[in-house]
Amino acid sequence: MKRVLLSICLLFIVVTSCSDDDINTSNVEELPNSEVEGDYVSPIGIPNAWISPDIESPERPSEWETELTGYYFVEYSVGSDTDNTYGTPSMPRKTIPFPVPAGSYVVVKGNYNYVQNDIKLRGEGTGEAWVAGVSGATWIVGDTDDRAEITGNKLLVSGSYVYLENFYFHSSGRVQLGSYVAGSPVDHILIRNSEMKGEVDVAGGVLINTVGLVDAPAKDIIIYNNKAHRIGPLDSEVDIDARGCSIQSYTSNMWVIDNEFSDSSAGLQVEAGSIDRQATTHHIYIGRNHVHNIAQAGIGIKYALDIIISENNIHDIIDTPWSPSKGIGFQYAPDRVWILFNQISNVYTGVRGGSDNGGAGSIGQSVFIIGNLIKDVTITGTAYNGATEGLGIEINNGATPRYIINNTIVDSDIAIGNGYYNSTMIMENNVISNTRDFDIMLEDSYQTGTLSTLRNNHFDAEAKIRWSNGVTHNLESFQVAFSKGEGCISAAPLFEDTSSDDFSLQSTSSAVGSGLSAIDLTVDVYALFETLYDLDIRVDINQVARPDTGVWNMGAYEN
Repeated sequence: MKRVLLSICLLFIVVTSCSDDDINTSNVEELPNSEVEGDYVSPIGIPNAWISPDIESPERPSEWETELTGYYFVEYSVGSDTDNTYGTPSMPRKTIPFPVPAGSYVVVKGNYNYVQNDIKLRGEGTGEAWVAGVSGATWIVGDTDDRAEITGNKLLVSGSYVYLENFYFHSSGRVQLGSYVAGSPVDHILIRNSEMKGEVDVAGGVLINTVGLVDAPAKDIIIYNNKAHRIGPLDSEVDIDARGCSIQSYTSNMWVIDNEFSDSSAGLQVEAGSIDRQATTHHIYIGRNHVHNIAQAGIGIKYALDIIISENNIHDIIDTPWSPSKGIGFQYAPDRVWILFNQISNVYTGVRGGSDNGGAGSIGQSVFIIGNLIKDVTITGTAYNGATEGLGIEINNGATPRYIINNTIVDSDIAIGNGYYNSTMIMENNVISNTRDFDIMLEDSYQTGTLSTLRNNHFDAEAKIRWSNGVTHNLESFQVAFSKGEGCISAAPLFEDTSSDDFSLQSTSSAVGSGLSAIDLTVDVYALFETLYDLDIRVDINQVARPDTGVWNMGAYEN
């Protein structure tokens, strides 16, 4: 998807409506009113949206003593809608207009305590350049000095080209995009620079969610630079479905980027709801979010297609009686899931794959775990859920292949493991170091060892590989016993500086220049990604380009 460049234009506005006789329009064309592209750089592998998420909003009028076409000022506690079309800071409207016309700039001051079951906000924006009262998106922004607040109610957003920023949702206030009742479709929505604060004692709920319908899917949505936190208890003994963000069925082309999710019973989840709805939830981009102090999973994917999870920082995920602590989890047959260049630490499992329903719903490409740094993955004592080992990557019950390529996994109990049922893992170009139990551990009662590939991985000087037969091998004995492990190395990895978490490779490391190039992998996953999304991810975790020709480094870092 190519970014649409919004042209900057100047239109002369002629107001003919007699209802606006008393509204000052003489200086509207002189006010800064055009949308301008920002400087935003997308996370690796995530395409640009229709606008840059940091696009400049229209400027607030410098002189606002009289009403101006297209510019609304709302203050619920003291305002009035009587004979007050637009409002001003000194004589505000009471409510946000419904619907909000194209080319509107609505400033909301203080607590918007509109008494409804849901506070309905509908925009009638357009994709044209913004001109006050004429065309472009509908901007609804919190006042700079007294930001807008939603308390005790859900803000139900619908319509097209609705851009909302600087809101504070708390005390049961939250935001929902779309409705379970027909008639509230959503497209081209931007929610940014806002805070969503939940309640720790709630039994469920969500701070941000989408609702699409079969006849009106939710699409083209950006959730950018928000803070969603403190929903649901962290120490519950029963399953609490309280989440920072929930992306549901019939949702597509959605960007969740550069947000912070913390201190909640669950982080961010994409869930189509069933295998029959898998194809309705697709092209979801989750990038460069900070996810921490979350129970169960930082990011979870169930069903769904074409999910790209890139450059997120996920750490301190809390174990629960019903679901193990994991940075990123996927299950129930999601397909074309790309877990790219994330940093995951202080969890019981870095990336955990559950059942894929025997391959149901698969279109033959599956899950790709590429270029991640996974560290500090261990269990001290007994986990709530009964797990006894901390795993960097755990793959369970996967009839379709899982590709584990160019990751660096350090300080784990087990770096890569198979917990239950047959799985197919393609493990190539990884660096594995400082494991306490095993580098690779495949359960001996399944056929995972027969189905899986291990090539050009780098282990410590004493590799510890258990390959489906209950025997722990060093690298040499493993290669002899199974005729696998070609190109693998067992030696000190020579990281630059582990004391400062710099796991790039010294120039003398045996992992430098010892990896397979993309075209020599079992499947060229980098070419596949480019074919699917028209983006090149042949880089390392620091966006250093991988060589066009010749061999690559093993692990997440190129020199």
